[in-house]
Amino acid sequence: MPPTADSAPVPTVERPVDTATLERQRARIRAAQARLAAFIASTAADVDEVAREAEAALRAAVSSGAGVERVSAELELSPRALRAIVDGSVRLRSLHPDERLRSV
Repeated sequence: MPPTADSAPVPTVERPVDTATLERQRARIRAAQARLAAFIASTAADVDEVAREAEAALRAAVSSGAGVERVSAELELSPRALRAIVDGSVRLRSLHPDERLRSV
């Protein structure tokens, strides 16, 4: 049976993102930057809480519609590392720059 106009694939057109959405994305990316900075500066007393907050901020930034590629570029993280943190396969704490704070 030949395709009809109703069954033909509809071309997808990327719609422009409105200003409010872009500002929400930027705000979430800035929040993720701040949480990552706090994580890097964290101490043994607060590393667990700060790591969880940073992971949540990274997930929020990606789920805002900004996407992994944009968030990783703006945060200067590899897309692969960001995906692993966001999907939970790598705990952020295991990447702490202070080796003493990596293990749990």
